[in-house]
Order: sequence, then structure tokens, then C-alpha cells
Amino acid sequence: MTVDRGPLVIEDLALQFGGVAALRNVSVTHEPDEVLGVIGPNGAGKTSLINCITGIYRPTSGRIERNGQRLDGLRPEAIVATGIARTFQHNQLCGQLTVRENVLLGCHRRLGYGMVKAALRIGPAWRAESRLRAEVGPILELLGLADIADDRADSLPYGLQKRTEMARALALRPQVLLLDEPAAGTSDEDRESLVAIIRRIRDHGSCSVLLIEHDVRMVMEVSDRVAVLDWGECLMVDRPAVVAADERVVAAYLGVDEDALELPDLETS
Repeated sequence: MTVDRGPLVIEDLALQFGGVAALRNVSVTHEPDEVLGVIGPNGAGKTSLINCITGIYRPTSGRIERNGQRLDGLRPEAIVATGIARTFQHNQLCGQLTVRENVLLGCHRRLGYGMVKAALRIGPAWRAESRLRAEVGPILELLGLADIADDRADSLPYGLQKRTEMARALALRPQVLLLDEPAAGTSDEDRESLVAIIRRIRDHGSCSVLLIEHDVRMVMEVSDRVAVLDWGECLMVDRPAVVAADERVVAAYLGVDEDALELPDLETS
């Protein structure tokens, strides 16, 4: 069966909290099979954008659409069912469970049995668990977690915990993966690994990636296009080299982080 993987279309999206505008008429299209980076200073509206896409916030106006279906106004679980998954800024892992068990939690929507059969591990429950364990194996390999699959999540360094949360999101079989600051609090080595992992996810062809991250250098290195938010408005969406050279982007970061735009060499053609 061919899966329809149309773009995620965000049009004139606005989000108001009382007299504060978190988002102001933001429009951007996230194409299939691309890594779309979203950058901006603190308070620019980056996480608010993801929260609107995933149904945690309900937009004040505008629309979010994919494959002809309106997503704005749907509950989070209904949005997950359309093929959208996310990670959070702060890990949401079950620390007492192993890496593999945490990733298996991402498969819960495809379980066809109740709590009693699950507890007894008989019949369909046993067969389904065996099938899902085999299914998450390639995900663990893709994210470099296979060798620590049976380690408890709370015993891992923070960077590997963040990677485990990404694996759990991929276990939902998303067509769009939203990553909210996956490099926050991690080491330089973790960031380098993360760039390679995001590229593997894109090249694997299973889903597109929308990446929100404060590490601008990393975003520019891994993204096909970059959207820039500032005070809730979308300044531009373009190729990394074009974005890095834009005066509005430079102005948005002045006084925020003097090293923020110290970027790798980028082709401008």
C-alpha cells in the first residue's frame, strides 16, 4: 500500500495568550523527506509552534493541514494517529525501564489486547510482544542504541537518554518527526552524533524531520532549509547559506549569543 506523504502546511498561524502574541501569522510548508530547521532567540515562538502542530496548544487563528486534513483543533492523540510524533525539551522516559522497553512504549497504539492478557503474557499478547521487539530492533540500530538496549534508561548519560526518546518517537512510525531541542544539555560529541543520526533518519526515507534547536551551527549543518522565527513572526525560510547571510537573521541574534552565527562553511549557490 502506498502511503500518502504530503507536506505539512502551516498557514497564517497565530497564537495569543491574553495580550501576548506567541505566534503572529506564521506560514511555512514542511516538505516530505526534508530536514527543516527552526531557529530563533529565546521567546521567538519555536516551541509554541511545535505545541500547536501537536495539539498541546490550540491556535488562535490560521490552519495546520496535512494530506488534506486539518490538524488544528484535533486532540494530541488524534494528531499522532495522522503520522506525527515529537520529542520534548526535557526527557519523558521511564527511568526504571530499559532502553528497549522505553522504545517499545512507542508501539502501544498497535497493541490489540488488554491489561489482563498483557499481565499474563499469553496468546495474542505474547505474539504481539515478540513481533514488536523484532520491529524496534532496526530503530535501535539506526540510533546507535542496540548495544545498550537492555540497560536501564536512568543509568545512561543524558545524551543517550535524549537519543532513546527519539527512538521511542520513531517507534510510532511517524511520517513527520518533530524534535524539540534534542541537543540541549548534551556534549559536543553528542551533537556530532546527533547530526549523523538526523541525516540517517532522513536518508532512511521513513519520515521528514522538523528540528528546533538553539545550536544554530548544528541546525545549519544538518538542515535542507531553515525557518527563522523572531518575536513570533517568521522572518524567512530558505537554504542555510542564504539564511546565515541575511541581515534580518543577524539582527535577530545580536545581543543574544555573539557566537550563535559562527557557522560552518556553507555553499551559497
